[in-house]
Formats: sequence, structure tokens, C-alpha cells
Amino acid sequence: MDSKHEKQYIFNMKLAKIMGLYQILTPDSTSIFGYNIYHIVIVFFGSFMFIISMLFPIGLLYLRNDMIALMYYMGCISNFILSSYKMGNILYYSKDIWKCIDVTNFYFISYKHYDRNLFKNWQTRSIRITYIYIVIALFAFFCWIFSPCVMNKSIITIRNIDGSYSRYRMNIFNIYLIASHETYNTNFYIFYIIEIIVSVCYVYFTIIFDVLMLLICFAISYQLETISNTIKSLGYNLSIQDNIGISNSIQLKEKCDIIYNDLITIITDHQHVIKKLNDFYNMFRLVTLTQIFIASSSHVFIWSIGAMSIDEGDNADSILSFKLFIVLPLINFQLFMTCSLFGTINEKKDSIIFALYSSNWTDMDLKSKTIILFGLTMNNANQLKMKFTNTKIVNLEMFSHTMRFCYSIFSMLVNYNNKKKNN
Repeated sequence: MDSKHEKQYIFNMKLAKIMGLYQILTPDSTSIFGYNIYHIVIVFFGSFMFIISMLFPIGLLYLRNDMIALMYYMGCISNFILSSYKMGNILYYSKDIWKCIDVTNFYFISYKHYDRNLFKNWQTRSIRITYIYIVIALFAFFCWIFSPCVMNKSIITIRNIDGSYSRYRMNIFNIYLIASHETYNTNFYIFYIIEIIVSVCYVYFTIIFDVLMLLICFAISYQLETISNTIKSLGYNLSIQDNIGISNSIQLKEKCDIIYNDLITIITDHQHVIKKLNDFYNMFRLVTLTQIFIASSSHVFIWSIGAMSIDEGDNADSILSFKLFIVLPLINFQLFMTCSLFGTINEKKDSIIFALYSSNWTDMDLKSKTIILFGLTMNNANQLKMKFTNTKIVNLEMFSHTMRFCYSIFSMLVNYNNKKKNN
């Protein structure tokens, strides 16, 4: 990635520098004792957030009587640890990601006759969706960090395992079980600052990873679509009339040689893109699948807490539900874009087979037909897809299943609460 040629990349380079993504990945960043200074700062704050996250499970021992608080804590634990894991994955593979990100370059594929109009469309789409995602994330972030200021007199009540109750002032995440409610309420603003740091780390780590994943997915989808569209048009300058009417066989042979060389170049480009896709999956597969699982679980937790809050009628629980529903669009966007983009990559990759068959291979010479057959065989043999299980592929169908499941859980809890009230 060369910052001097910003317009040659699918991503907005200026935004990457503002976010710090470029500085995190580039080998030319300022270093201390041979370590990237951005990596050192991120490791420090990531360790801080991870340590705070590890305090949450202590509270689970005391929350068996409070199902709403139990689910809320489980959601916080999983999401905080996931964000640390995301950032750690980027730091660990930073050199490999820097090499993989070359796929976002306009000139990554070398064939001269590609339709480059697609690049501008994919670039615009990538930048717009990235900005939308960042706006959604920052909106949720500011709503959460300013919620204690707006609801500074709100009290949340926790039912302890011994039957007693603890009353805490409403904070950002209410990391209150590391201290008694007297200590927590007395030192409220100290805990508020700690929770601001945790929330900043969480949002920043999440945005950096998701933006990077969007960037590479958009780039690979663009490259595969460009290759597919080019393959479809191959060979149509060799019509049957030309074969009959051309008396000079040398001229026909030159055309066949040009097509053969074009096929070699295009299939080589395709192999390079698939190699980058394979590297991308090796680095991001486990994190992405973990994110899908935790985002789906968080979706269930939010709707469950909302349904139970209706039954409880507690003001603090209603406030918590409101704050959680503010985060819901961000979780939906994460889940939708992940499933949509990996589904798109699968479709673009599979479309190469149809594109090879759609070319005018019937009028080509034997060696060109052999190359097309080789391309078909190679693409069929390469079943490289992001899979949640051996049978479940990450695509929009998975997103729709998750939404239906969450709606079913919510409906079931609401009906249960209504029956409970009637009885």
C-alpha cells in the first residue's frame, strides 16, 4: 500500500490514516526498541480492557437470582474479550495483512483490457458503507458514555444471591461488582473514567477490525467480478465467418495466440486473487466466525432483556434495555455486512466457472480450450469458502436465520410474560 497513490486503492487512505489503521499496518511507522509505537500503545490499553473484562466473571457468581443482570454481564464479557481478540489478531498478523492488502490496489491484476469502470463503483460503495458503519458505531458510543450524565439520578438494583439488594448509580456499563455499592457510589466518577477508557478501547478495536475486513472483502469481490466479466467476452472476435473467410492462416493463428496469452494472464490474475483470499481466510476465519457467534448471541440477549424488562416494569431495567437497543443497529450492521460480503465473495468466485463457459470457447483453438478446461477444473477443485460448520456457509441465509431465531425468542418470552401476568 503506497500512501502517495491514494486513488489507486478501493479504500479511503485519508480515513485509514485518521483512524490509525495505516500506521498500525505499515512497517514504516515510528518504532521504539524495534516495536511499532502504535502496537505498544494498543497492547497497553488492550491489556487494561482485558483485565477489566476478567473482573466481570466474578460478578456472575452473585447474579444467579437476577437473570437480566446475568445476561447483560455475559454479553459484556463476550464482546469486550472479542474486541481485544480482534485487535490482537491484527497486531499478530500485521506484516501478513500489509502484504494481503495489496489486493485493494487498482493495478493488482495485470491484464491490460479489464473494464476498470467497476473500480470506481466498488471504491465509492466501500467508502460510503465504511462511513455509515463508523457513524452508527460513534452514535452508539456517545449515547452510552453520556448516558450517566443524562440519567445521573437513576439507580439500578441488583438482587444478590443471599437475597439482599444492592443499589448502584447508573453508569456506562456498571462494572459495579468489583466494589460494594457504598464504595461504587462514593467513587462514582473514578469508575466513570475507567468505563470511558474501556468503552473507547472497545469501540476503537471493533471499528479498526471491521473496517479492515470490509476493505479486503470489497477489494476481493471487485477483483473477482472484474476477472469474471472479462472472461465472458473472450473469443468473440473469432467468429465462424472469420474462420471461413480468412485465407491467410497466419492471421488466424495470431488471433488465437493473442487469446491464448490473454487466457494465461487472466487465469494467473485469478490465481493471485485466490491466493490473497486464502491468506485472508487463514488470518481472519477464526475471528470472523467468533464474531458471528457473539453478535448472534448478543442479539438474543438484547431481545431477551427487552422482553423481561417489560414484565419487570423496573425503570432501571427499562433504561438498560433502551441503551442496549441503541447498540442493536450496530450489531445488525456487523452481522449483515459480514454475511453479505462473504456471500458475495462466494458468488463472485463461483461465477468464474459460468464466465469460462460463457466465453466463445467453441471457436478457439485446442490449446485455448485446454486452458479453459484447466481453469474450470481448478476452480471446481478449490472449494475455498467461509463456513460456520461443514455445511453452513457464511452468507445472507445465515443472517436471516439469526433474525428469525431472535424474533422467535422475543415472541416466546413476551407470550410467557403475558400468561404469567394473566395467571
